[in-house]
Amino acid sequence: RKDMKSALVLAGGQGRRLGYKEKALITIKGRTILEHSLAILDGVVDEIIISLRDDEQLDLLKPFTTGRLVVTDRLTSVGPLAGIQEGLKAVRGDYVFIAAGDMPYLNGKVAELLFDRAAGHDAAIPVWRNEILEPLHAVYRSGPMAIETEKAIRAGDKSVLVPISKLKDAVFVEMDAIRAVDPGLRTFININTVEDVEQIQEG
Repeated sequence: RKDMKSALVLAGGQGRRLGYKEKALITIKGRTILEHSLAILDGVVDEIIISLRDDEQLDLLKPFTTGRLVVTDRLTSVGPLAGIQEGLKAVRGDYVFIAAGDMPYLNGKVAELLFDRAAGHDAAIPVWRNEILEPLHAVYRSGPMAIETEKAIRAGDKSVLVPISKLKDAVFVEMDAIRAVDPGLRTFININTVEDVEQIQEG
């Protein structure tokens, strides 16, 4: 639907570098990262899909996903593309904000900016000065991204950058534009290590 905005939160990561701790359940200031992300995105989009890796994780996160639209990976060992694939099947909006599930400071204004920039294009993806992209904090046109994700998986590619590289009309959003609404670019902070958790909980 053209008048509808969606969000897909990829919360199925294994958290290997965190001793297989559930990243979505890490608490910052008394709230889990997942709760924070959902609260922020509820103010921006019309629907949120939560992508989880399996039924076991679904049971674990049930208190936080009740009443939400949840999908689980059909495929294993293809990384985030598995969650993107299942999530995009459930998405009803013409455009979808895809976000990693380990970003404790997601910024709704940044998501809105990316939706604005994506309008009429296949994607709006933040890009750093060194040309590194933020593909798991970006807005995509649901249809083309779903098609290219399926193709990448079939071809045995696991990188999120593969389907993106095939999109015909992606817009890249410079960090200066994002700084205008998030001066510290905190929206991109994510959690990979125990040190990251400690730093964020202290800060």
